[in-house]
Amino acid sequence: MQIVLQCVLWGAIVLLLYSYLFYPVLMLWIGRNLGNKAAAGANVDIAPDTASLPLVAVIVAAFNEEKHIAARIENLLQQDYPPERFHILVGSDGSTDRTVELARAFSDTRLTVLDFPVNRGKASVLNDCVAQTTADVLVFTDANTVFKRDTMLQLAMAFDDKTGAVCGDLILEGQGNGSNQDHQYWSIERRLKMAESSIGGLLGANGGVYAIRRECYRELRPDTICDDFVIAMNIAAARKGLRYVPAAVAYEESPADVIVEFHRRVRIGIGNYQALFWHPRYLLSGSWALSFTYVSHKVLRWLTPHLLLLVLACSILLATHPVYRAMAIVQCVAYATALLVFVSRNRIAWPGFILSALFFAVLNVAFLSSFKRFVAADYRGSWRRTERGG
Repeated sequence: MQIVLQCVLWGAIVLLLYSYLFYPVLMLWIGRNLGNKAAAGANVDIAPDTASLPLVAVIVAAFNEEKHIAARIENLLQQDYPPERFHILVGSDGSTDRTVELARAFSDTRLTVLDFPVNRGKASVLNDCVAQTTADVLVFTDANTVFKRDTMLQLAMAFDDKTGAVCGDLILEGQGNGSNQDHQYWSIERRLKMAESSIGGLLGANGGVYAIRRECYRELRPDTICDDFVIAMNIAAARKGLRYVPAAVAYEESPADVIVEFHRRVRIGIGNYQALFWHPRYLLSGSWALSFTYVSHKVLRWLTPHLLLLVLACSILLATHPVYRAMAIVQCVAYATALLVFVSRNRIAWPGFILSALFFAVLNVAFLSSFKRFVAADYRGSWRRTERGG
């Protein structure tokens, strides 16, 4: 029995080290050798013949976005893209604030506001908005995202005969010295996306800035939460080409407090487990590169809290041995410290490396909560408003 426990413990540790250390190091090395070459050719010039540019529909699904919607529409209308070649669709999912009123205050003929009176969830809004357009390319974005002036152009011009979807570069801007370290974590994720794209294994899309060919869209299940991930992975699994375009830049603010990030991660986590269990083809139907990156970067991350619990449980059960007893004590002290830092985060100016460790702990507690809710089919709060995304 002890041998089995030891194998489980060390196997879990190896998987954790692989996912969070060895795989990122490998992919960042690949990124330095291949990703930079891809980035060098990513920028495009405006086509001299604007008629050659695809017709674009920009889709913004919104719920209670009165804080952002006017600025978002203004930002899209100012894009350096031929006005006659794009249209904006704003779909309000039963908003109870001034979202619809503020959106309809624009008189621009390029804007259509769809006011859905009943709150059904973002996936249903996206399905209905897509059904309203026959544009060649669909650009998906969020109400709190800000595009650079040429972002739409960079997305549209990135398509070639082998590409079904393109993902732009989302830059997170941290708010002051808050406890949330998401923007630092995301800076590494952006580099991983570049490297994964260079080997044909890009995973999902940045929800605030990505585009797909209209014919590649597949209607979403109404209870889908991570719509951006599912839409992009459907295309990648069908081998229609998914690539990263760092020149298509967008900005969002990262929430300052880690508790806000926790709620966002719970929502995303439910969507992650939906993808894992509802869509096995993401693992089996795509390229070898997609399967490799999917398991290494996503599946193992989603299973990290379960692996951590296995390590703790096995350490405790093996605690008659001094090595495993010490491991159990270290883990208990680490988790107790994380709780202390979390409780005192707004009163004590903890150093950055401590806050980064707290972010890791909060991320995995959120995944545990997500898994419990996924098993119980509890998808309430899928439109919960945070500073980053809806």
